[in-house]
Amino acid sequence: MTPSISLPQEFRLDRVLEHIHGRVTVVGSANADLTLHTTILPRPGQTVLGTPVRVLPGGKSSNQAVQAALLGAKVRFVGAVGKDHYGDLLRSSMKKAGVLLSDCVYSSQETGTAVVVVDDNAENTIVISPGANNDVTEAMVDEHADAVRQANVLGLCLETPVSGALAAARVASASGTLVLLNLSPYRNVPAEFLRLTDVLIVNESELADPLPGRIDPTTAAHDASGQSLLAGGLSKLGIERAVVTFGARGSLVIEEGITTVVPAHQTAAVDTTGCGDAFFGTVLAAMASGVLLLDACRLAIRVSSIAATGHGAQASYADRSAILAQLESSVISWDS
Repeated sequence: MTPSISLPQEFRLDRVLEHIHGRVTVVGSANADLTLHTTILPRPGQTVLGTPVRVLPGGKSSNQAVQAALLGAKVRFVGAVGKDHYGDLLRSSMKKAGVLLSDCVYSSQETGTAVVVVDDNAENTIVISPGANNDVTEAMVDEHADAVRQANVLGLCLETPVSGALAAARVASASGTLVLLNLSPYRNVPAEFLRLTDVLIVNESELADPLPGRIDPTTAAHDASGQSLLAGGLSKLGIERAVVTFGARGSLVIEEGITTVVPAHQTAAVDTTGCGDAFFGTVLAAMASGVLLLDACRLAIRVSSIAATGHGAQASYADRSAILAQLESSVISWDS
């Protein structure tokens, strides 16, 4: 395990970036995003006009791997794409970012796709057709287990079969690799999976279902007593370290019952597609390098806000030099 680096409460975010060098393995999905823009998102039964469709590289796990690699982490991607032009697009995007693809296999199925509709408020709806992502099974993970064992941090989400993600978590736990789970898109997972998770990252809507006692994350996050209630609910699930994200309202970091609010960075958002993945990929890269969870979250807030200013997921992600240019001479003071 990489030793933890404790940074001072007042620090420049560029100094966090200087620490990023660790080994990250991401096991999961890759999708071609069929993206179009509308003035408003359609209601059930409603037809709206949209822009021409753009095909962009996406998929939660592929996005997360790309952002982690752009920040300087050494990233391996374990997943599957089809032998088609969408698969070529995804492999090219990951390779350009510096992601190692020796564990990305070709499937007999078509590459996964996602239909992404974005409105004028930068909100989106997404429908996924998994395709080759269904090949990321327990058997496939067993064949590529060394990629998990050799990482400092493992990143998982739920766009591929749960059995495969759970198998990866078991390998990681047995080998001392830190397990970070993005509980998205939400589905029920075995209790064992949550016990194997070292850090859970989840947005407010995804957290509402698994919490015991009908705790409303949005309401609970407003004050200290509610935040403690959230921490207690997660503890009952076996989660002692978590980040709950609230979009433009920031994030709540929970560690061993202690809660800390990290405010959002205000920006002129044009498309929030993939911002959550930029956040998760940043946390993966930082924690793989020994940066503490709270400081990783502070950096992730800024990186994901940059992603919101561009269109698409991976197409909007900034690399280390671009982020440093934006952070130059900016000193951030954080309240405890």
